[in-house]
Amino acid sequence: LSSDSSDLMLRIYRAESYVGLQEYKTAIEELNFVISKMPNWPEVYFRKGKVLQDSGFVGDALQLFLQCLALDEDFLPAKLEVEKVFMILDSYLCVVQFISLLQSSGGSDVLKPVSGGLNRAQSAHALNSTKDLAKEDGLKRVSSEPLLSGQGKSALLKRKLSFSEQDTVVCEDGRNKHKKQGESTKRDVTLAFGTIPGDLIDVSDFECSLCMRLFFEPVTTPCGHTFCKGCLERCLDHAPQCPLCKESLKEYLASRKYSITELLEELIMKYLSDELYERKRIHAEETAEHSNLTKNVPMFVCTMAYPTVPCPLHVFEPRYRLMIRRSMETGTKQFGMCISDSQNGFADYGCMLQIRNVHFLPDGRSVVDTVGGKRFRVLRRGMKDGYCTADIEYLEDVKVADEEELKKLTELHNFVYNQACSWFQNLRNKFRTQILQHFGPMPDREENIQAMPNGPAWCWWLLAVLPVDPRYQLSVLSMMSLKDRLIKIQHILTYFSRDQSK
Repeated sequence: LSSDSSDLMLRIYRAESYVGLQEYKTAIEELNFVISKMPNWPEVYFRKGKVLQDSGFVGDALQLFLQCLALDEDFLPAKLEVEKVFMILDSYLCVVQFISLLQSSGGSDVLKPVSGGLNRAQSAHALNSTKDLAKEDGLKRVSSEPLLSGQGKSALLKRKLSFSEQDTVVCEDGRNKHKKQGESTKRDVTLAFGTIPGDLIDVSDFECSLCMRLFFEPVTTPCGHTFCKGCLERCLDHAPQCPLCKESLKEYLASRKYSITELLEELIMKYLSDELYERKRIHAEETAEHSNLTKNVPMFVCTMAYPTVPCPLHVFEPRYRLMIRRSMETGTKQFGMCISDSQNGFADYGCMLQIRNVHFLPDGRSVVDTVGGKRFRVLRRGMKDGYCTADIEYLEDVKVADEEELKKLTELHNFVYNQACSWFQNLRNKFRTQILQHFGPMPDREENIQAMPNGPAWCWWLLAVLPVDPRYQLSVLSMMSLKDRLIKIQHILTYFSRDQSK
Protein backbone atom coordinates (compact mmCIF):
# COMPACT_ATOMS: atom_id res chain seq x y z
CA LEU A 1 0.00 0.00 0.00
CA SER A 2 2.91 2.36 0.63
CA SER A 3 3.98 1.87 -2.99
CA ASP A 4 0.46 1.96 -4.47
CA SER A 5 -2.18 3.41 -2.13
CA SER A 6 -4.79 3.49 -4.93
CA ASP A 7 -4.96 -0.32 -5.23
CA LEU A 8 -8.30 -1.11 -3.56
CA MET A 9 -7.78 -4.89 -3.74
CA LEU A 10 -4.81 -4.47 -1.41
CA ARG A 11 -7.16 -2.76 1.06
CA ILE A 12 -9.51 -5.73 0.86
CA TYR A 13 -6.66 -8.21 1.41
CA ARG A 14 -5.48 -6.23 4.42
CA ALA A 15 -9.03 -6.22 5.79
CA GLU A 16 -9.10 -10.02 5.50
CA SER A 17 -5.79 -10.19 7.35
CA TYR A 18 -7.25 -8.11 10.18
CA VAL A 19 -10.23 -10.48 10.33
CA GLY A 20 -7.80 -13.39 10.67
CA LEU A 21 -6.29 -11.59 13.65
CA GLN A 22 -9.82 -10.90 15.01
CA GLU A 23 -9.28 -7.13 14.72
CA TYR A 24 -12.76 -6.59 13.34
CA LYS A 25 -12.94 -2.83 13.91
CA THR A 26 -9.81 -2.18 11.85
CA ALA A 27 -11.08 -4.52 9.12
CA ILE A 28 -14.34 -2.57 8.93
CA GLU A 29 -12.39 0.71 8.60
CA GLU A 30 -10.48 -0.71 5.63
CA LEU A 31 -13.68 -1.85 3.91
CA ASN A 32 -15.42 1.47 4.60
CA PHE A 33 -12.55 3.20 2.80
CA VAL A 34 -13.07 0.94 -0.24
CA ILE A 35 -16.83 1.58 -0.19
CA SER A 36 -16.20 5.35 -0.13
CA LYS A 37 -14.16 4.98 -3.32
CA MET A 38 -16.32 2.32 -5.03
CA PRO A 39 -19.87 2.65 -3.64
CA ASN A 40 -21.35 0.35 -6.32
CA TRP A 41 -19.03 -2.63 -5.80
CA PRO A 42 -21.23 -5.53 -4.53
CA GLU A 43 -18.36 -7.70 -3.29
CA VAL A 44 -17.19 -5.08 -0.77
CA TYR A 45 -20.63 -4.95 0.87
CA PHE A 46 -20.60 -8.76 1.03
CA ARG A 47 -17.15 -8.84 2.66
CA LYS A 48 -18.13 -6.19 5.19
CA GLY A 49 -21.27 -8.17 6.00
CA LYS A 50 -19.16 -11.28 6.64
CA VAL A 51 -16.95 -9.35 9.06
CA LEU A 52 -20.00 -8.07 10.97
CA GLN A 53 -21.51 -11.54 10.98
CA ASP A 54 -18.31 -13.08 12.39
CA SER A 55 -18.20 -10.45 15.14
CA GLY A 56 -21.82 -11.13 16.17
CA PHE A 57 -23.75 -8.28 14.48
CA VAL A 58 -26.17 -10.47 12.56
CA GLY A 59 -28.75 -7.75 11.87
CA ASP A 60 -26.20 -5.32 10.43
CA ALA A 61 -24.68 -8.13 8.39
CA LEU A 62 -28.08 -9.00 6.90
CA GLN A 63 -28.55 -5.37 5.83
CA LEU A 64 -25.21 -5.40 3.99
CA PHE A 65 -25.98 -8.72 2.29
CA LEU A 66 -29.23 -7.20 1.03
CA GLN A 67 -27.36 -4.10 -0.18
CA CYS A 68 -25.03 -6.41 -2.09
CA LEU A 69 -28.01 -8.14 -3.74
CA ALA A 70 -29.57 -4.77 -4.56
CA LEU A 71 -26.45 -4.00 -6.62
CA ASP A 72 -26.17 -7.52 -8.07
CA GLU A 73 -29.21 -9.77 -7.64
CA ASP A 74 -27.24 -12.79 -8.94
CA PHE A 75 -24.48 -12.55 -6.29
CA LEU A 76 -24.79 -16.17 -5.08
CA PRO A 77 -22.65 -15.98 -1.87
CA ALA A 78 -24.84 -13.13 -0.58
CA LYS A 79 -28.00 -15.14 -1.33
CA LEU A 80 -26.68 -18.08 0.67
CA GLU A 81 -25.79 -15.89 3.66
CA VAL A 82 -29.24 -14.28 3.65
CA GLU A 83 -30.81 -17.74 3.72
CA LYS A 84 -28.60 -18.72 6.68
CA VAL A 85 -29.54 -15.59 8.62
CA PHE A 86 -33.26 -16.19 8.10
CA MET A 87 -32.83 -19.79 9.27
CA ILE A 88 -31.24 -18.43 12.47
CA LEU A 89 -34.09 -15.96 12.92
CA ASP A 90 -36.66 -18.75 12.53
CA SER A 91 -34.92 -20.72 15.28
CA TYR A 92 -34.85 -17.64 17.48
CA LEU A 93 -38.59 -17.05 17.06
CA CYS A 94 -39.14 -20.69 17.98
CA VAL A 95 -37.25 -20.16 21.25
CA VAL A 96 -39.20 -16.99 22.05
CA GLN A 97 -42.50 -18.83 21.67
CA PHE A 98 -41.22 -21.64 23.88
CA ILE A 99 -40.37 -19.09 26.57
CA SER A 100 -43.89 -17.70 26.43
CA LEU A 101 -45.19 -21.26 27.00
CA LEU A 102 -42.83 -21.71 29.96
CA GLN A 103 -43.91 -18.40 31.47
CA SER A 104 -47.56 -19.35 31.18
CA SER A 105 -46.79 -22.66 32.97
CA GLY A 106 -44.90 -21.02 35.84
CA GLY A 107 -41.35 -21.28 34.46
CA SER A 108 -40.77 -17.55 33.96
CA ASP A 109 -37.66 -17.48 36.17
CA VAL A 110 -35.75 -19.95 34.01
CA LEU A 111 -35.14 -17.75 30.96
CA LYS A 112 -35.88 -14.04 30.71
CA PRO A 113 -35.97 -12.04 27.44
CA VAL A 114 -34.15 -8.72 27.78
CA SER A 115 -33.69 -5.76 25.47
CA GLY A 116 -30.72 -5.77 23.10
CA GLY A 117 -29.55 -7.14 19.74
CA LEU A 118 -29.89 -10.67 18.37
CA ASN A 119 -27.11 -13.00 19.49
CA ARG A 120 -26.73 -16.37 17.78
CA ALA A 121 -24.73 -18.15 20.47
CA GLN A 122 -27.09 -17.15 23.28
CA SER A 123 -30.14 -18.16 21.25
CA ALA A 124 -28.61 -21.61 20.69
CA HIS A 125 -27.89 -21.91 24.43
CA ALA A 126 -31.44 -20.97 25.29
CA LEU A 127 -32.77 -23.51 22.79
CA ASN A 128 -30.73 -26.30 24.40
CA SER A 129 -31.96 -25.32 27.88
CA THR A 130 -35.61 -25.27 26.85
CA LYS A 131 -35.30 -28.70 25.23
CA ASP A 132 -34.29 -30.19 28.58
CA LEU A 133 -37.13 -28.41 30.38
CA ALA A 134 -39.63 -29.65 27.81
CA LYS A 135 -38.81 -33.26 28.68
CA GLU A 136 -39.34 -32.59 32.40
CA ASP A 137 -42.67 -30.78 31.95
CA GLY A 138 -44.03 -33.18 29.32
CA LEU A 139 -43.87 -30.63 26.51
CA LYS A 140 -42.79 -32.69 23.54
CA ARG A 141 -43.07 -30.39 20.56
CA VAL A 142 -43.21 -26.70 19.73
CA SER A 143 -44.24 -25.20 16.44
CA SER A 144 -41.19 -24.00 14.42
CA GLU A 145 -43.24 -21.18 12.90
CA PRO A 146 -45.05 -19.17 15.62
CA LEU A 147 -48.10 -17.25 14.46
CA LEU A 148 -46.94 -13.67 14.83
CA SER A 149 -48.03 -10.54 13.05
CA GLY A 150 -45.47 -8.56 11.02
CA GLN A 151 -45.28 -5.99 13.81
CA GLY A 152 -44.83 -8.66 16.45
CA LYS A 153 -41.95 -10.27 14.52
CA SER A 154 -40.09 -7.01 14.07
CA ALA A 155 -40.36 -6.35 17.79
CA LEU A 156 -39.07 -9.79 18.72
CA LEU A 157 -36.06 -9.48 16.41
CA LYS A 158 -34.83 -6.61 18.58
CA ARG A 159 -34.60 -8.83 21.66
CA LYS A 160 -32.09 -11.43 22.80
CA LEU A 161 -31.95 -14.13 25.44
CA SER A 162 -29.48 -13.91 28.30
CA PHE A 163 -27.87 -17.22 29.24
CA SER A 164 -27.53 -16.09 32.86
CA GLU A 165 -28.88 -13.31 35.04
CA GLN A 166 -25.45 -11.70 35.27
CA ASP A 167 -24.42 -8.59 33.39
CA THR A 168 -21.59 -8.83 30.89
CA VAL A 169 -18.72 -6.37 30.63
CA VAL A 170 -15.95 -6.11 28.04
CA CYS A 171 -12.43 -5.95 29.48
CA GLU A 172 -9.52 -4.00 28.02
CA ASP A 173 -8.05 -7.18 26.55
CA GLY A 174 -11.24 -7.73 24.55
CA ARG A 175 -12.60 -10.66 26.62
CA ASN A 176 -16.15 -10.90 27.90
CA LYS A 177 -16.38 -11.37 31.66
CA HIS A 178 -19.28 -11.53 34.11
CA LYS A 179 -19.52 -9.01 36.92
CA LYS A 180 -18.72 -10.51 40.29
CA GLN A 181 -20.58 -9.40 43.40
CA GLY A 182 -18.32 -8.16 46.15
CA GLU A 183 -14.59 -8.86 46.30
CA SER A 184 -14.83 -12.60 45.70
CA THR A 185 -12.32 -14.07 43.22
CA LYS A 186 -13.82 -17.59 43.15
CA ARG A 187 -14.93 -18.92 39.79
CA ASP A 188 -18.50 -19.52 41.05
CA VAL A 189 -21.39 -18.61 38.74
CA THR A 190 -24.97 -18.45 39.99
CA LEU A 191 -27.36 -20.16 37.58
CA ALA A 192 -31.11 -20.75 37.68
CA PHE A 193 -30.55 -24.22 39.11
CA GLY A 194 -27.97 -23.31 41.75
CA THR A 195 -24.24 -22.66 42.03
CA ILE A 196 -21.45 -24.56 40.29
CA PRO A 197 -18.38 -24.58 42.57
CA GLY A 198 -15.14 -23.48 40.92
CA ASP A 199 -13.24 -26.53 42.18
CA LEU A 200 -15.44 -28.73 39.97
CA ILE A 201 -14.22 -26.98 36.81
CA ASP A 202 -11.21 -28.88 35.48
CA VAL A 203 -9.45 -27.46 32.42
CA SER A 204 -8.49 -30.99 31.31
CA ASP A 205 -12.19 -31.64 30.62
CA PHE A 206 -12.01 -28.97 27.93
CA GLU A 207 -8.86 -30.13 26.14
CA CYS A 208 -8.61 -31.42 22.57
CA SER A 209 -7.54 -35.08 22.46
CA LEU A 210 -5.34 -34.36 19.42
CA CYS A 211 -3.27 -31.33 20.49
CA MET A 212 -3.79 -31.75 24.27
CA ARG A 213 -4.52 -28.04 24.60
CA LEU A 214 -7.66 -26.06 25.45
CA PHE A 215 -10.26 -26.29 22.68
CA PHE A 216 -9.87 -23.52 20.10
CA GLU A 217 -12.82 -23.19 17.71
CA PRO A 218 -14.27 -26.56 18.85
CA VAL A 219 -16.22 -28.56 16.27
CA THR A 220 -18.18 -31.76 16.86
CA THR A 221 -18.28 -34.57 14.31
CA PRO A 222 -21.48 -36.47 13.39
CA CYS A 223 -20.19 -39.36 15.51
CA GLY A 224 -20.16 -37.08 18.58
CA HIS A 225 -16.44 -36.40 19.12
CA THR A 226 -15.13 -32.86 19.56
CA PHE A 227 -11.79 -31.45 18.42
CA CYS A 228 -10.20 -28.10 17.64
CA LYS A 229 -11.23 -27.13 14.12
CA GLY A 230 -7.62 -26.92 12.94
CA CYS A 231 -6.73 -30.29 14.50
CA LEU A 232 -9.66 -32.05 12.83
CA GLU A 233 -8.86 -30.51 9.45
CA ARG A 234 -5.29 -31.77 9.64
CA CYS A 235 -6.50 -35.30 10.43
CA LEU A 236 -8.97 -35.21 7.54
CA ASP A 237 -6.10 -34.20 5.26
CA HIS A 238 -4.77 -37.74 5.73
CA ALA A 239 -7.94 -39.87 6.02
CA PRO A 240 -11.71 -39.11 6.02
CA GLN A 241 -12.26 -40.85 9.35
CA CYS A 242 -12.88 -39.77 12.93
CA PRO A 243 -9.49 -39.73 14.73
CA LEU A 244 -11.03 -41.51 17.75
CA CYS A 245 -13.67 -44.01 16.61
CA LYS A 246 -12.57 -44.28 12.93
CA GLU A 247 -16.14 -43.77 11.69
CA SER A 248 -16.29 -42.52 8.10
CA LEU A 249 -16.56 -38.73 7.79
CA LYS A 250 -16.66 -38.59 3.97
CA GLU A 251 -19.99 -36.77 3.85
CA TYR A 252 -18.89 -34.41 6.62
CA LEU A 253 -15.66 -33.65 4.74
CA ALA A 254 -17.50 -33.12 1.46
CA SER A 255 -19.85 -30.52 2.98
CA ARG A 256 -16.93 -28.68 4.70
CA LYS A 257 -19.38 -27.20 7.22
CA TYR A 258 -17.20 -27.16 10.31
CA SER A 259 -19.72 -25.35 12.52
CA ILE A 260 -18.39 -24.20 15.88
CA THR A 261 -19.97 -26.03 18.85
CA GLU A 262 -21.42 -22.90 20.44
CA LEU A 263 -22.45 -24.42 23.78
CA LEU A 264 -18.92 -25.70 24.45
CA GLU A 265 -17.45 -22.37 23.36
CA GLU A 266 -19.78 -20.52 25.76
CA LEU A 267 -18.80 -22.80 28.66
CA ILE A 268 -15.10 -22.15 28.02
CA MET A 269 -15.69 -18.40 27.80
CA LYS A 270 -17.70 -18.45 31.02
CA TYR A 271 -15.58 -20.69 33.24
CA LEU A 272 -12.10 -20.63 31.66
CA SER A 273 -11.79 -17.08 30.39
CA ASP A 274 -8.17 -16.66 31.52
CA GLU A 275 -7.09 -19.93 29.94
CA LEU A 276 -8.97 -19.02 26.74
CA TYR A 277 -7.22 -15.65 26.58
CA GLU A 278 -3.83 -17.39 26.81
CA ARG A 279 -4.90 -19.93 24.17
CA LYS A 280 -5.91 -17.11 21.80
CA ARG A 281 -2.61 -15.34 22.43
CA ILE A 282 -0.64 -18.46 21.47
CA HIS A 283 -2.81 -18.93 18.38
CA ALA A 284 -2.18 -15.31 17.35
CA GLU A 285 1.58 -15.86 17.69
CA GLU A 286 1.41 -18.99 15.55
CA THR A 287 -0.66 -17.17 12.94
CA ALA A 288 1.84 -14.30 12.86
CA GLU A 289 4.67 -16.81 12.35
CA HIS A 290 2.87 -18.38 9.38
CA SER A 291 2.09 -14.98 7.82
CA ASN A 292 5.73 -13.82 7.50
CA LEU A 293 6.61 -13.46 3.81
CA THR A 294 10.41 -13.36 4.16
CA LYS A 295 11.08 -15.81 7.03
CA ASN A 296 10.00 -19.47 6.91
CA VAL A 297 7.94 -18.87 3.77
CA PRO A 298 6.02 -22.03 2.74
CA MET A 299 7.40 -23.61 -0.45
CA PHE A 300 5.45 -25.66 -2.98
CA VAL A 301 8.08 -27.80 -4.74
CA CYS A 302 6.56 -28.62 -8.11
CA THR A 303 6.95 -26.59 -11.30
CA MET A 304 8.23 -23.34 -12.76
CA ALA A 305 6.18 -20.23 -12.02
CA TYR A 306 6.61 -16.72 -13.42
CA PRO A 307 5.47 -13.19 -12.50
CA THR A 308 1.97 -12.28 -13.81
CA VAL A 309 1.46 -15.77 -15.35
CA PRO A 310 -1.47 -17.96 -14.13
CA CYS A 311 -0.46 -21.21 -12.43
CA PRO A 312 -3.39 -23.56 -11.65
CA LEU A 313 -2.54 -26.28 -9.13
CA HIS A 314 -4.13 -29.60 -8.15
CA VAL A 315 -3.47 -30.06 -4.41
CA PHE A 316 -3.87 -33.56 -3.01
CA GLU A 317 -0.91 -34.25 -0.68
CA PRO A 318 -1.77 -33.75 3.03
CA ARG A 319 1.22 -31.46 3.64
CA TYR A 320 0.22 -29.12 0.82
CA ARG A 321 -3.45 -29.16 1.89
CA LEU A 322 -2.25 -27.81 5.24
CA MET A 323 0.04 -25.28 3.57
CA ILE A 324 -2.72 -23.88 1.34
CA ARG A 325 -5.15 -23.69 4.26
CA ARG A 326 -2.67 -21.77 6.38
CA SER A 327 -2.01 -19.35 3.53
CA MET A 328 -5.74 -18.65 3.38
CA GLU A 329 -6.31 -18.44 7.14
CA THR A 330 -3.44 -16.01 7.76
CA GLY A 331 -4.70 -13.71 5.01
CA THR A 332 -1.42 -13.64 3.06
CA LYS A 333 -2.83 -15.94 0.35
CA GLN A 334 0.75 -16.43 -0.84
CA PHE A 335 3.42 -19.11 -0.93
CA GLY A 336 6.61 -19.78 -2.88
CA MET A 337 6.95 -22.06 -5.91
CA CYS A 338 10.25 -23.75 -6.83
CA ILE A 339 11.30 -26.66 -8.99
CA SER A 340 12.99 -29.62 -7.31
CA ASP A 341 16.74 -29.95 -6.97
CA SER A 342 18.48 -33.27 -6.38
CA GLN A 343 21.10 -31.78 -4.05
CA ASN A 344 19.23 -29.12 -2.04
CA GLY A 345 15.65 -30.34 -2.26
CA PHE A 346 14.47 -27.33 -4.24
CA ALA A 347 16.06 -24.68 -6.47
CA ASP A 348 17.82 -21.52 -5.31
CA TYR A 349 15.36 -19.27 -7.18
CA GLY A 350 11.58 -19.22 -7.40
CA CYS A 351 8.44 -17.13 -7.70
CA MET A 352 5.76 -16.23 -5.16
CA LEU A 353 2.22 -17.31 -6.06
CA GLN A 354 -0.88 -15.31 -5.11
CA ILE A 355 -4.02 -17.40 -4.47
CA ARG A 356 -7.00 -16.02 -6.37
CA ASN A 357 -9.48 -18.81 -5.68
CA VAL A 358 -9.65 -22.27 -4.09
CA HIS A 359 -12.19 -24.88 -5.22
CA PHE A 360 -12.46 -27.73 -2.71
CA LEU A 361 -13.43 -31.18 -3.99
CA PRO A 362 -15.63 -33.54 -1.92
CA ASP A 363 -12.74 -35.84 -0.98
CA GLY A 364 -10.59 -33.02 0.44
CA ARG A 365 -8.48 -32.33 -2.64
CA SER A 366 -8.58 -28.83 -4.11
CA VAL A 367 -7.95 -26.94 -7.33
CA VAL A 368 -6.09 -23.73 -6.53
CA ASP A 369 -6.10 -20.83 -8.98
CA THR A 370 -2.91 -18.81 -8.52
CA VAL A 371 -0.95 -16.15 -10.39
CA GLY A 372 2.77 -15.39 -10.22
CA GLY A 373 4.03 -12.49 -8.10
CA LYS A 374 7.53 -11.52 -6.96
CA ARG A 375 10.72 -13.43 -7.79
CA PHE A 376 13.00 -14.46 -4.94
CA ARG A 377 16.34 -16.00 -4.03
CA VAL A 378 16.53 -18.68 -1.32
CA LEU A 379 18.80 -17.78 1.61
CA ARG A 380 18.05 -20.66 4.00
CA ARG A 381 16.02 -23.85 3.77
CA GLY A 382 13.82 -25.39 6.44
CA MET A 383 10.85 -27.67 7.11
CA LYS A 384 7.47 -27.09 8.78
CA ASP A 385 4.90 -29.84 9.40
CA GLY A 386 6.04 -31.83 6.39
CA TYR A 387 6.35 -29.08 3.78
CA CYS A 388 9.46 -27.08 2.87
CA THR A 389 10.07 -23.51 4.02
CA ALA A 390 12.72 -20.92 3.22
CA ASP A 391 14.08 -17.55 4.24
CA ILE A 392 14.11 -15.49 1.05
CA GLU A 393 14.99 -12.13 -0.45
CA TYR A 394 13.06 -10.63 -3.34
CA LEU A 395 14.60 -9.81 -6.73
CA GLU A 396 14.02 -6.74 -8.90
CA ASP A 397 15.47 -5.72 -12.25
CA VAL A 398 18.33 -3.22 -12.14
CA LYS A 399 17.19 0.05 -13.75
CA VAL A 400 19.08 1.52 -16.68
CA ALA A 401 19.70 5.23 -16.05
CA ASP A 402 21.85 6.20 -19.05
CA GLU A 403 19.64 7.55 -21.86
CA GLU A 404 21.73 6.05 -24.64
CA GLU A 405 21.71 2.62 -22.98
CA LEU A 406 17.96 2.88 -22.40
CA LYS A 407 17.41 3.71 -26.08
CA LYS A 408 19.36 0.61 -27.16
CA LEU A 409 17.46 -1.51 -24.62
CA THR A 410 14.13 -0.26 -25.99
CA GLU A 411 15.15 -1.11 -29.56
CA LEU A 412 16.20 -4.62 -28.48
CA HIS A 413 12.91 -5.02 -26.57
CA ASN A 414 10.80 -4.05 -29.58
CA PHE A 415 12.75 -6.36 -31.90
CA VAL A 416 12.42 -9.40 -29.62
CA TYR A 417 8.73 -8.65 -28.98
CA ASN A 418 8.00 -8.65 -32.73
CA GLN A 419 10.03 -11.85 -33.09
CA ALA A 420 7.92 -13.46 -30.32
CA CYS A 421 4.65 -12.41 -31.99
CA SER A 422 5.83 -13.87 -35.30
CA TRP A 423 6.80 -17.19 -33.68
CA PHE A 424 3.45 -17.49 -31.91
CA GLN A 425 1.42 -16.70 -35.03
CA ASN A 426 3.32 -19.32 -37.02
CA LEU A 427 2.44 -22.10 -34.58
CA ARG A 428 -0.03 -24.75 -35.63
CA ASN A 429 -3.61 -23.90 -34.73
CA LYS A 430 -3.78 -26.87 -32.33
CA PHE A 431 -0.79 -25.70 -30.27
CA ARG A 432 -1.85 -22.07 -30.34
CA THR A 433 -5.33 -22.94 -29.08
CA GLN A 434 -3.94 -25.06 -26.23
CA ILE A 435 -1.63 -22.23 -25.14
CA LEU A 436 -4.46 -19.68 -25.18
CA GLN A 437 -6.72 -21.96 -23.13
CA HIS A 438 -4.07 -22.56 -20.48
CA PHE A 439 -2.18 -19.26 -20.27
CA GLY A 440 -4.51 -16.76 -21.91
CA PRO A 441 -3.46 -14.28 -24.64
CA MET A 442 0.04 -12.86 -24.87
CA PRO A 443 0.29 -9.54 -22.96
CA ASP A 444 0.59 -6.34 -25.01
CA ARG A 445 3.86 -4.49 -25.41
CA GLU A 446 4.41 -1.97 -22.60
CA GLU A 447 5.43 1.63 -23.22
CA ASN A 448 7.61 1.93 -20.11
CA ILE A 449 9.68 -1.25 -20.10
CA GLN A 450 11.21 -0.44 -16.69
CA ALA A 451 7.96 0.40 -14.89
CA MET A 452 7.55 -3.04 -13.29
CA PRO A 453 10.13 -4.57 -10.91
CA ASN A 454 10.09 -7.78 -12.96
CA GLY A 455 10.16 -6.14 -16.40
CA PRO A 456 7.60 -6.57 -19.23
CA ALA A 457 4.91 -9.19 -18.58
CA TRP A 458 5.06 -10.65 -22.10
CA CYS A 459 8.59 -11.97 -21.45
CA TRP A 460 7.33 -14.18 -18.60
CA TRP A 461 4.29 -15.33 -20.58
CA LEU A 462 6.57 -16.38 -23.43
CA LEU A 463 8.97 -18.23 -21.12
CA ALA A 464 6.02 -20.13 -19.66
CA VAL A 465 4.78 -21.35 -23.05
CA LEU A 466 8.15 -22.12 -24.68
CA PRO A 467 9.12 -25.83 -24.52
CA VAL A 468 12.47 -25.20 -22.81
CA ASP A 469 14.36 -27.19 -20.18
CA PRO A 470 13.31 -25.94 -16.68
CA ARG A 471 16.95 -25.40 -15.69
CA TYR A 472 17.35 -23.00 -18.62
CA GLN A 473 14.12 -21.23 -17.63
CA LEU A 474 15.42 -20.99 -14.06
CA SER A 475 18.54 -19.19 -15.23
CA VAL A 476 16.36 -16.60 -17.00
CA LEU A 477 14.13 -16.23 -13.92
CA SER A 478 17.14 -15.38 -11.75
CA MET A 479 18.40 -12.60 -14.06
CA MET A 480 18.14 -9.06 -12.74
CA SER A 481 19.06 -7.49 -16.10
CA LEU A 482 16.30 -7.00 -18.68
CA LYS A 483 18.92 -6.81 -21.42
CA ASP A 484 20.35 -10.23 -20.56
CA ARG A 485 16.86 -11.70 -20.35
CA LEU A 486 15.90 -10.37 -23.78
CA ILE A 487 19.08 -11.76 -25.34
CA LYS A 488 18.34 -15.21 -23.86
CA ILE A 489 14.78 -15.11 -25.19
CA GLN A 490 16.07 -13.98 -28.59
CA HIS A 491 18.39 -17.01 -28.78
CA ILE A 492 15.51 -19.37 -27.90
CA LEU A 493 13.18 -17.82 -30.48
CA THR A 494 15.84 -17.95 -33.17
CA TYR A 495 16.34 -21.66 -32.49
CA PHE A 496 12.61 -22.49 -32.64
CA SER A 497 12.02 -20.28 -35.69
CA ARG A 498 14.52 -22.40 -37.61
CA ASP A 499 12.50 -25.51 -36.75
CA GLN A 500 9.30 -23.81 -37.96
CA SER A 501 10.93 -22.97 -41.31
CA LYS A 502 11.87 -26.61 -41.78
